[in-house]
Amino acid sequence: MAEKHALNQFGTQNDPQAQNQWYSDNTGDPKRRKIDQKMSKASVDPHNAPVSRVVHARAVPDGCTFQMLLDVLKQFGKISYITMMPRLRQSLVEFERLEDAQKCVQMAASNQFYIKERPIFFNYSTSQEITRSPYGYAPDSNQAPPDEPPPNHILLYTIFKPMYTINVDVIHTISSPYGVVQRIAIFKKNGIQALVEFDSNVSANRAKQNLDGADIYAGCCTLKIEYARTQKVNVNKNDDMTYDISLQGQRMGGMRPQPMPQAAMNYQPHYQQGYQQGYRESYGQPQGPPQYGGPHGPPGGIPGVPVPAMNPGPSPAIPGSVVMVYGLDKNVNCDGLFNLFCSYGNVLKVKILVNKKGTAMVHLDNPTAVKNAIQFLSKCVLFGTELELALSKHDFIADHGQTVELLPDGSPCWKDFSQSRNNRFLTVEGTSKNRIIGPTKILHFYNAPPDA
Repeated sequence: MAEKHALNQFGTQNDPQAQNQWYSDNTGDPKRRKIDQKMSKASVDPHNAPVSRVVHARAVPDGCTFQMLLDVLKQFGKISYITMMPRLRQSLVEFERLEDAQKCVQMAASNQFYIKERPIFFNYSTSQEITRSPYGYAPDSNQAPPDEPPPNHILLYTIFKPMYTINVDVIHTISSPYGVVQRIAIFKKNGIQALVEFDSNVSANRAKQNLDGADIYAGCCTLKIEYARTQKVNVNKNDDMTYDISLQGQRMGGMRPQPMPQAAMNYQPHYQQGYQQGYRESYGQPQGPPQYGGPHGPPGGIPGVPVPAMNPGPSPAIPGSVVMVYGLDKNVNCDGLFNLFCSYGNVLKVKILVNKKGTAMVHLDNPTAVKNAIQFLSKCVLFGTELELALSKHDFIADHGQTVELLPDGSPCWKDFSQSRNNRFLTVEGTSKNRIIGPTKILHFYNAPPDA
């Protein structure tokens, strides 16, 4: 039989929550009401929130912009407001109509969405409306998003999945049909990026509109193009990585802009050509992209760019190619981790985090190698401790400074293996001899000397 609470002098049961509600309703204390509202909101399960016009985005990748979110979600309906919480890797998106938010959440429950080639997840927010602030963005405000630089004559190119060599010849060839390219600077701080300076804002905008989202080569070298924040590209010489039209002895031999074939001029990124069949069947034709980046562009890549030979060694940074390793013994060093992971892919860099005991980062040359490593090495016991592996939120391991901290055995905590001949996937012949399996008690040797 349920226990009965006696009524007190306030006409409520002797229940703290009921008494708080009585105070809130009858005392007129605004502070009390505010506290009660927060308590009521906190009691809602965020993973099972009631239907709302506000959608909560989780696992928002680093570098995600308002425009990227808008491109993914505008297919479901008109969006009133977006706010970003980059430190929490979260965002809130407010739709104008409840039905549009429902479409978004229902679609996300059965289909994976991606931004910057990273999975992102959507659910209802516990809020029914987003509080407006100077840091949010209203798409109908006719103002640029606060995280987007204003139009500029300099563009920032980011190249995803760079399976071929990217140099100033390639960047100049794809950019020159839209205006005079004055300077180019290619750098590899965050994967492969390039600053391209045009003669005017009009030329830069034309290049951005036509090249953003295109593949330089079929299925790879995908371009993401943004306005840069700098006002000039500093170049001291002409070589594979930098170019200045005003410098003497220019490497490009006085290359003049050549007209881009008409197929490229009429090219539309993949997200303007359609979307998943499931969405079409349920909600009709979409209005925007399911993800940002990925294999798309005109068939065969951008016309006019000759396809070079594949890179002979490990490829540059590709999103999803860094794995976190936890539970390492103190005696494990970078060489040991290289030996462990090179069975699953070419190892580019290894970094043992001296400030996080038993933790390391391993950068492999492709996401498939990372998936195989996680599948076969998770829960394995190494020197008496069980390993835990997970995909890192970082796309690469940055180069170390002049000083490198040492491990207890005197070896460096950071090591570059990108040029190591011990990587096992450098040639077709070497790759064919590899066996992608987990650790076993039996070792397989090949290429041993006859007298071994």
